[in-house]
Amino acid sequence: MTRLSTKPAKKFIPPVERKKIPIQIKTQILTESGYRCAVPSCRELLLLDLHHIYQVSEKGKDEAANLLALCPTCHAYYHAGKISREAIFAYKSTLVAINRAFDLESIDRLMFLETLKKDFLIVSGDGVLHFDRLIAAGLASFNLRSDNNGLLVTYAVNLSPKGRMLINAWKSGDHLEIERVVTGTIPRPNSARGL
Repeated sequence: MTRLSTKPAKKFIPPVERKKIPIQIKTQILTESGYRCAVPSCRELLLLDLHHIYQVSEKGKDEAANLLALCPTCHAYYHAGKISREAIFAYKSTLVAINRAFDLESIDRLMFLETLKKDFLIVSGDGVLHFDRLIAAGLASFNLRSDNNGLLVTYAVNLSPKGRMLINAWKSGDHLEIERVVTGTIPRPNSARGL
């Protein structure tokens, strides 16, 4: 004998049809992330997905403000709950802010300085110029390392405390900490922000 369920049947909700994202928007998002995963501790560059910050099922649109480049692993981590939605917002906002202030090479150089085993990189005078935007923004600093009797002047370039704080805030995925570092202010509590 078969028992019939007394529970009402769940209402069928048809899936939202995904449209193909225009190449101009794909290029904009990939350029924004430097053709790398937006997760700062990953930065994979071989395979990238376009992740909807607000999912299509949540009426999220296929527009640049709602898309983020993620490698397949980080994309899967997000959907498995290992990367928080707040972190995704922070990664996106950091990329947007940094891209408006710096070119991709400057961002790469900032990340490179953070990976150094020593706290500095030895460069010539011409090498210092590659870090000029970061130095002007207070994210990197330099000092004379060696004069060598005028034959070859070298400088040590390193992350400034502000540069290190920005990278740490970006990696943490904490948008309030990113705001504090970028603006140099202490963010208001959530209740004052209307959150």
